Amino acid sequence: MLFRSLGVMLRILAGQFRSRRLKTPRNNKTRPWIGRSKENVFNHLRGHIEGGVVLDLFAGVGTMGLEAVSRGAKLVVFIEQDRRIFMILEENIAMMDCKDRAIAVHSDALSTVPLLRVPRPVDVVFVDPPYAMMRDETMRARLLDQIMQVAQLLEIGRASCRERV
Repeated sequence: MLFRSLGVMLRILAGQFRSRRLKTPRNNKTRPWIGRSKENVFNHLRGHIEGGVVLDLFAGVGTMGLEAVSRGAKLVVFIEQDRRIFMILEENIAMMDCKDRAIAVHSDALSTVPLLRVPRPVDVVFVDPPYAMMRDETMRARLLDQIMQVAQLLEIGRASCRERV
């Protein structure tokens, strides 16, 4: 991954969209997954992504969810609150031409909207909140409550919930 003054160069690592680059914001305030970390997560999730339903809370520009689409997810629901980042997420979905398997929702990941928009059961949930959220006790409590709500969507015995906090 190359860091530039214009943003971070992110790419899809494997699958249908392998090596395709994702658009990123200028003055990047996001914390993108580096290639090796992302690859490790997807190695652990092998067998859960293909044909599965994925919920990507705090989706950012779609790094994890688009990787899941590329690796064969049936559907990924992306939740992103920041309007500017959400617009880039939509551009990335359009660039990959995967609107039939990717639903972008402009919403607060801690609201009930994500829970209403995702089909059940969910196979994998990505939860990657901003660091500041974990430092604030009230926000951390809201996040943990939401994780408990989202966990109820998971298919027992097949699902995986990975949290990078």
